[in-house]
Amino acid sequence: MTTLVDTGTAGDPAANAPQRSEALQPHDLFVTRVIAACRNAGEQQALRHALAKPVHEVPARTHAVLLKPRPPEDDRHGGPDLPLVPYDVRDKRPFYAVAALIAARPRAQRTDAVPPQDAEETDLSASAAGAGHQGARKFRPNGTNLGESLARAVTRGDDAIKEKGAEHKLHLMVRQDIDGLHRMLPSVVRLVSGTGVHVDYACLLRDLRSWPRYRDDVVTRWQESYYRTLGAERERAKATKAEDR
Repeated sequence: MTTLVDTGTAGDPAANAPQRSEALQPHDLFVTRVIAACRNAGEQQALRHALAKPVHEVPARTHAVLLKPRPPEDDRHGGPDLPLVPYDVRDKRPFYAVAALIAARPRAQRTDAVPPQDAEETDLSASAAGAGHQGARKFRPNGTNLGESLARAVTRGDDAIKEKGAEHKLHLMVRQDIDGLHRMLPSVVRLVSGTGVHVDYACLLRDLRSWPRYRDDVVTRWQESYYRTLGAERERAKATKAEDR
């Protein structure tokens, strides 16, 4: 079976791969355009109505936001109006799901102001291509997957998410078929975002599109990134404690 390669695992220095991978750049553009659409309160609410729903169950106004042609974000050089979701994509559910998750972000993450980077995120990540996620928001060149984001939420230090609870959610999530995964995602993403950790929605879109065919690869990446990130944070804490002695 063909496998998906992801070299952007925890601990890779950003200097080795400073640019967002080409494979993620179209997904970054989609995220950027959805974020722009969400500045319109009506369109944001329409997109929220797609949360955890298959495409055929979302209301007409959600389809309208995602499928009507609109000018590109950078209209300085002209170009045709394009829909947020490409017409030629056969499986549109990942796009609808990610758009709904973006629309449902906490208010603090929906503002244009970008919060300061955590030290560990700055050290281990790279800027998204172009405008990226909220401009200066940083993620790994090959994507910061949901497993790593969940681990970072656990290690925030305020006990907002208990490690056992996060691990249980991860184990439950990776056992799901695609329908079960879509049902779980809103609560997991809300949990992570509620701690102040930003989700890499472009990476999530890639993984959702890959899930039906490459589920085992995605599952392995999520679990490896989760445990590797937890381990790295424990070692960081030990080193800090030793220095304070």
